Amino acid sequence: MLSLFGSGIGRGIAIGQAYVLRQSDIQTPHYPIKKADIDAEIERLHNAVKNTKAKYQTLLTSLPKSAPKESGAFIEAHMLMLSDPLLIDESIKIIRSDRVNAEHALTQQSANLVKVFEQMQDAYLRAKKTDVEHVTNRLLRSLMSIVSHSLDELNDDDLKGKIVVSRDLTPAETMFVKEQKIVSFVTDLGSQISHTAIVARSLKMPAVVGLHGATKYITDDDLLVVDGMRGTVLVNPTERVLKEYKQRLSKIRQREKHLATLTRRLSKTLDGERIQLLANVETAKEISAVKKSNAAGIGLYRTEYLFMNRDKAPTEAEQFRAYKKIVSSIDGPVVIRTLDIGGDKRLDFNYPNKKSSESPLGLRAVRLCLNHVEVFKPQLRAILRASAFGKVSIMIPMISNVDEIDQVLNLIKQTKAELKAKNIDFDSRIKVGGMIEVPAAAIMADVLAKKLDFLSIGTNDLIQYTLAIDRVDDAVNYLYDPIHPAVLKLISQVIKAGERANIPVSLCGEMAGNVRYTRILLALGLRNFSMDANYVLDVKEKILATDTQQVKKLGNRVIKASTPIKAREQLEAMNAAELS
Repeated sequence: MLSLFGSGIGRGIAIGQAYVLRQSDIQTPHYPIKKADIDAEIERLHNAVKNTKAKYQTLLTSLPKSAPKESGAFIEAHMLMLSDPLLIDESIKIIRSDRVNAEHALTQQSANLVKVFEQMQDAYLRAKKTDVEHVTNRLLRSLMSIVSHSLDELNDDDLKGKIVVSRDLTPAETMFVKEQKIVSFVTDLGSQISHTAIVARSLKMPAVVGLHGATKYITDDDLLVVDGMRGTVLVNPTERVLKEYKQRLSKIRQREKHLATLTRRLSKTLDGERIQLLANVETAKEISAVKKSNAAGIGLYRTEYLFMNRDKAPTEAEQFRAYKKIVSSIDGPVVIRTLDIGGDKRLDFNYPNKKSSESPLGLRAVRLCLNHVEVFKPQLRAILRASAFGKVSIMIPMISNVDEIDQVLNLIKQTKAELKAKNIDFDSRIKVGGMIEVPAAAIMADVLAKKLDFLSIGTNDLIQYTLAIDRVDDAVNYLYDPIHPAVLKLISQVIKAGERANIPVSLCGEMAGNVRYTRILLALGLRNFSMDANYVLDVKEKILATDTQQVKKLGNRVIKASTPIKAREQLEAMNAAELS
């Protein structure tokens, strides 16, 4: 039995067989061939084309009815490329003229085509180079008989009950996991607060990241035990150890039954303070979990996942249908956050300044939207149209100054006028709020509050920007500390700014769903929490056992701590206190 240690995600345990992703570039062989072997080499390439077409056809016919239309179009486009003379016939010419193996000829011609696409002015055509690379990759794997796993719409493996093992996973790949019956994943890289980890929590999926060796020591079909709470992965455990973990699994299920008894209880502290518990969602598929937890509504709808895993942005009509589905399914409020792309949340399709947007400090979130109004306006129209079907609010991510707010409010005003001119229904009094994720916004919260209807603290980014660390970089994520005195002071400052402006303040970062921080947040005056639906009942349990007046006194000791270590000591003392 081998034990690996990393950072755990979730409180659960998963047991299953390993499914190892091999994501490194293919090392293409290059060797000369004899004149007599040319026809045989060409035949190898033709067979690879034939086999790859057959796989694409199988995928096309097996697509579920619920799959997005672009999935089928994506596959069909790749099938057509397999018949493209510029790729296949030109590769054959290289085999004949240079007398080289099929792999090298295909790689050379693929590189030629990619250069052509890269020089095109049109962004859509430039993006087609990705299709060339994807098809070439498939052909090479067929030529070289490489068994390779991937997490995308072209995966035709049975993943039920599997545990994905990878060097890393993008949020887009993790979204693919959502559609399968994969029970867990483990990665060499990553941190507990990356967007991939956030998606994993929304799946109620135990995972371990930052293992630095998972792909080196784990092979396909190894039996794994993944302990999300302790951050351990056991490879081929003994029968005794396996039995112990199965017993722990049973206890976890018993606790879930206990939490279920709290569903209908009011979210109220011991001293009678009502606390609003809302849910964070990415897709309509999470609505059942929201209802099961009896959350008061949706405090954060992450719309960026509508834009992922596709070769172009969703249309206004597509977005409207998605938003309407969410809004119509929920009795309470629905806060829709506008496109928040950037950092490790990346899009497959090309657009100007894409490289900048992939930096944590680049042209991302509201900055990106204001620079690409052609993407932003259709989303605003879709959200406004959906507001006719429920209690919708718009939330702007990563605001850092008043000018950004003014620009967004002007765009919303214009969009309303356009819809009104066409007699399209919408909520004319829709509320607009801002996410406080940048220290500058937290410091200026008093000023920003005068412009907005509500504030929402996004602690995931607020912490990384305040402490000057990239939360996805596992070399420095040990510095990521939600109870660093500077972070707590900024959170407190935003809550007080909301109180003075008489507007609500919520917190929708990962801190909201972690019971370790429930009492300190209550002590700071927070009364609106938004979290993954799977953690609502855990937080409610802690709220039911807390007196806000008592924790306020204890919380002052945490806030006034001079170091993070002392702050943690005071936090543990506050959490251990019996309050009545």
